[in-house]
Amino acid sequence: MQQNVLKGYLLAFIGVCVLSPDALLIRLSGNDPWVIAGWRGILTGVMILIYNHWLDRRSLKEQKANSGLRYYANMVLFAFSSFMFTYAISNANVTDVLVIIAFTPLISALLSAVFLHEKVLQRTWIATLVCGMGLAILFSQAGGQSAPLGLASAAGCAILLATQFVIMRSCPEANLSSSMAFGGILGGTVCMLVSGFIILPAPQMLAVCAIGLIVSPISFVLFVYSLRYITAAETGLIMLLESVLGSLLVWVFLGEHPSLPTTLAGLLILGTLSIYSFLTLRDVKQSKLDSTTR
Repeated sequence: MQQNVLKGYLLAFIGVCVLSPDALLIRLSGNDPWVIAGWRGILTGVMILIYNHWLDRRSLKEQKANSGLRYYANMVLFAFSSFMFTYAISNANVTDVLVIIAFTPLISALLSAVFLHEKVLQRTWIATLVCGMGLAILFSQAGGQSAPLGLASAAGCAILLATQFVIMRSCPEANLSSSMAFGGILGGTVCMLVSGFIILPAPQMLAVCAIGLIVSPISFVLFVYSLRYITAAETGLIMLLESVLGSLLVWVFLGEHPSLPTTLAGLLILGTLSIYSFLTLRDVKQSKLDSTTR
């Protein structure tokens, strides 16, 4: 049992490490978010389908189970969230974007309370209030390194990602991996229609291919595998590392460093989310322990 837990932690950690260069590679792919999102969406979607077929040999109809319209809603949400993330990285400071995206698990908890009627703990409201103060600091910095629309896209992406988590939690018997794959292909195709079919210069094309063929799909597969051995709370806690590692890579390779208010806001938000995730994880483990002793 302990071995399986360690395996889950290792898979999630490797997944974060693989995902961390995503923001850096988007920056290296150029400054046209439509072109980047087009290639990123189509390549990622195709590779997720390939990996999903390898992981789950059932037909797509069997994988959909009784998800119904939620399958297609998840597909559309993934298409929009993928573009919004690319647009945000292209038009805002990377640290700002990744810190806002880290807010996703908390938004998911609030949405679960509304749509799945799950109980919202007092610490969830406290964490929301504190993180909201941090986000207010981030948005007050708009106009410098971060365009207001870039920050708004990051916030929109976090909300859409949280909604996807709620949809997936509402139908645990279904495998919605393929809906994300089709969402990536759909969003990528729309972006291609807007921008036109553009072959980027070799260095930029290499960065896009690295995202679509390796970074996004492999990290996704590793996170799916980790959830077989550890809880979503544990995986979510480890995923907070992406905000730190992603920002660090952009800082080292592109020299883009956050301002002091951004750094303080980021520390406030990530610190709050880390404590919140740790307490949630502790409760989950205690609940499991109580159920086994009964």
